[in-house]
Amino acid sequence: MKKEVFILSISLLFGTAFSQECKYHKVKSGESLEKIAKNYGVSVQELIKANKNLNPNKLKVGENLCIPQKTPAKAQDYAIYKVKKGDALQSIAEKFGVDVQELKSFNNLKSEKIIEGQEIKIPAKGTAKKQKKETQEYGTYVVQKGARLEHIAKKLGVSQRELEELNPELKGKWLTKGTVVKVPKQEQKKEKREEKYTVYKIKKGGRLEHVAERLGVPKEELERLNPELKGKRLSAGTEVKVPVKAERKEPKVPYKTYVVQRGAKLEHVAKKLGVSQRELEELNPELKGKWLTKGTVVKVPLKVEEKRQAVRPVENPLEERKQESTSKAEAEMPQEVKISRNSLPMPVDGRVSRNGRGITITTDCGKPVRAVDSGRVIYSGGDLKAYGNMVIVDHGDFISIYAYNEKNLVKRGDSVSSGQQIALVGRKNEGEECMLYFELRNKEGVPLDPTEYIRNTQ
Repeated sequence: MKKEVFILSISLLFGTAFSQECKYHKVKSGESLEKIAKNYGVSVQELIKANKNLNPNKLKVGENLCIPQKTPAKAQDYAIYKVKKGDALQSIAEKFGVDVQELKSFNNLKSEKIIEGQEIKIPAKGTAKKQKKETQEYGTYVVQKGARLEHIAKKLGVSQRELEELNPELKGKWLTKGTVVKVPKQEQKKEKREEKYTVYKIKKGGRLEHVAERLGVPKEELERLNPELKGKRLSAGTEVKVPVKAERKEPKVPYKTYVVQRGAKLEHVAKKLGVSQRELEELNPELKGKWLTKGTVVKVPLKVEEKRQAVRPVENPLEERKQESTSKAEAEMPQEVKISRNSLPMPVDGRVSRNGRGITITTDCGKPVRAVDSGRVIYSGGDLKAYGNMVIVDHGDFISIYAYNEKNLVKRGDSVSSGQQIALVGRKNEGEECMLYFELRNKEGVPLDPTEYIRNTQ
């Protein structure tokens, strides 16, 4: 919406200018008569003449000065444009569709040199086009109850800065019922669509991307509806606006998750697991019709465990589900690991402690986390609250897991080399200590003791 054209500090002064018409300027600290004269395109003598009691050698802060408004060669309407940083007279002329020489003459300028904050008069013919655009691109919103611009901005989903630039006279003021506020037209329509959106209350800490994944709605749409929450950590109880069509209750059907072993679609997974395609589509609306690559996590009804004992869905990429019915099959799987002991480098330097199936490495936040061997990323996300941001790399004969990351630097499907930076060290569940959680597993998913394969962990 080309707001740079209209956020001009443009104060329309339409009306024919007379020879002794005044525009008043309040003297600010540090200003001189010469600077004020130059800003308004008049001479010091003209200022002194227009202000009879003025002491040119001793300006008083807060004093109102009459700035004489000269009659142009032809009486005509004009607007005032305040020069911004980086502006040139030529660019201003082009912006308003007037000739640069005409602009110089209209403002009694001897050269094209201008300074930030200087006010430039724009002939009416140059403002007509801009006024028309303003009429077309901006609408109005009538305040329903007492509020400030920041409250209106939040209600309409538009930035507070935009509203302040469009309504400088309302900045910082309390707006009573009936106050008319200028808003971009496309934002104005949002209020009329308000009934199409509902509120989702955060149950656990997270970010908008986690809500998007949970509800199956694009993150960009949530950011558009909740600009004030973009990039922020959301605490339990935070209310997030979501499209009604996207909001859905948590599936009533108990479910686990199944990790796709090779490319397929939901219909293929349904056939393999002995469930209906419709059930999988209801549990995984964001995967409907898509080609699923190896490593994609699919929610499947819990009853699948009872129907298909050979299938081993996992609750999440770190938690294996062990059942008596599958223990024999697992025992028959090859357990050989083709990596030498003490052959892998540390993913990050720090103090090593055992932690369940893996180890934690206490170190500084923000330090680079490096892949212990070359491979392909099969998971990169923050779906599991207990592990925060996590990366899983498939190295062929084994997999490595890196969790509690401040930020993941790779995405699923990326190929990584040994020693490549894949994440930054973060904190466990927003705790005080900075650390990395690290695991090794064989290709069947059986945990390995990292201290036996990683160098310098003793």
